[in-house]
Amino acid sequence: MEYMRRRIDETVTSWWDAGHTKPLLVRGARRVGKSRTIEEVGRRLAGDGFVRLDFQTNLASMERIFSTATDDTQTIVRNISDYTRKSLRKDASLLFFDEIQLCEKALNSLRFFSESGWAVVASGSLLGVTTKRRKLPFPSGVIQMDMHPMDFEEYLWAHGQQAMAEAIRNHANSLEPYILHERAMELFSSYLAVGGMPKVVSTYLDTRSFDAVREAQAEIDQTYVADMTDPDNGISGVSALRIWNSLPSQLLRSSTKKFKYSEVVRGGRRQRLLEPLEWLDAAGVVMRNDMTRDTAWPLTAYDDVEGSFFKVYVGDTGVMFHKFGVSHELFLSADKQLPAFASPEFRGALAENAVMQSLRARDLRTFYWTPPESWQAKGEIDFVLQTDSGELIPVEVKSGRNVRTKTMASFVRHGLAPYAIVFSENQFARGEIEGTVVEVRRLPLYAAFCVGEGCVLR
Repeated sequence: MEYMRRRIDETVTSWWDAGHTKPLLVRGARRVGKSRTIEEVGRRLAGDGFVRLDFQTNLASMERIFSTATDDTQTIVRNISDYTRKSLRKDASLLFFDEIQLCEKALNSLRFFSESGWAVVASGSLLGVTTKRRKLPFPSGVIQMDMHPMDFEEYLWAHGQQAMAEAIRNHANSLEPYILHERAMELFSSYLAVGGMPKVVSTYLDTRSFDAVREAQAEIDQTYVADMTDPDNGISGVSALRIWNSLPSQLLRSSTKKFKYSEVVRGGRRQRLLEPLEWLDAAGVVMRNDMTRDTAWPLTAYDDVEGSFFKVYVGDTGVMFHKFGVSHELFLSADKQLPAFASPEFRGALAENAVMQSLRARDLRTFYWTPPESWQAKGEIDFVLQTDSGELIPVEVKSGRNVRTKTMASFVRHGLAPYAIVFSENQFARGEIEGTVVEVRRLPLYAAFCVGEGCVLR
């Protein structure tokens, strides 16, 4: 399988070039591509000096390597050298501890590799849940970063469409119409069905077979189910699985897509389902978007001990598409008049999940907004972002070409939004929110990856 460029490549390279004085810990859900990416970039940077320790396939040997005191990095490195039969040097070696959460002493040792002169990268799946049962403290002096499924920009890179990705960024800033808009929408539609899991994307590129795509997506789904129902994970696997299987119907709801415990199981209660839901979120399998009613910075999550005031999305839109159980071929065909595909709820669920996935890939904190009770008004805004300067940016996602923004108009009249963003199937454009002088920046759905990193949010 040919390596597919990831955005994290540049981060790891910058860390190496800057002197790598602190270990780099890359977190993320299973199957998002952590191991392949770090190995590819690591070998490119360190050549023969790259060493990978795989805790998942040979845990017993790894535990022997770290059987010494966790602060004895000299002995740990000597053990690694003996195990790999390689001579290691501080100025030329890069040590990769893969799936480090499986060995508590190895994870704790990262704090002592800080400022040691050794370049260490570690990856961890399920870190947010396995560390709850740790006896040793979580390491300090470590640079932590999250890795996510591929967003649409990375998907374009995998298709050899680097020029299109750059053009979309330019048009997101200028808001001028893009001549390849229809082609970009076609590729985005395929992204909705395939998703951003590297194995699935590579399968699609290599075979162009949706039977193979379905098989790869099913395997990831089954892996997640095995993790959440593992009796050793400390939660109710039955409840976690019920939550997981309820998400398609929760996101297809024509009214608010707020998560409802009652749709997981009859008589569902917060105290029974909250812990497995938090496990799924910490594992990166789902994405939680809290509700806020604030109109001023800083935004805070609304909470109520009796109910749920948040939405839950699937971590990868392609996995969610698989869970819907619809035909990839029919979805991507020119004739989408079948009720399932014509349904605004179906298209809206996919589009909203994909935008959430893109925002999460930029590590942006999101909320969805509903009017304060005192307004005696209804409606909601899909996402509200807050900038470092205290500005609030409302974001709405429209699955089709109808882009009316009644609730957004109400928000900007009371809030401090300098502008608003609307994603739809339409071209790039700019205008004003109805009844206000606040600018609305209209972007195609495929341009969601442009939000963040100084692009669009400016």
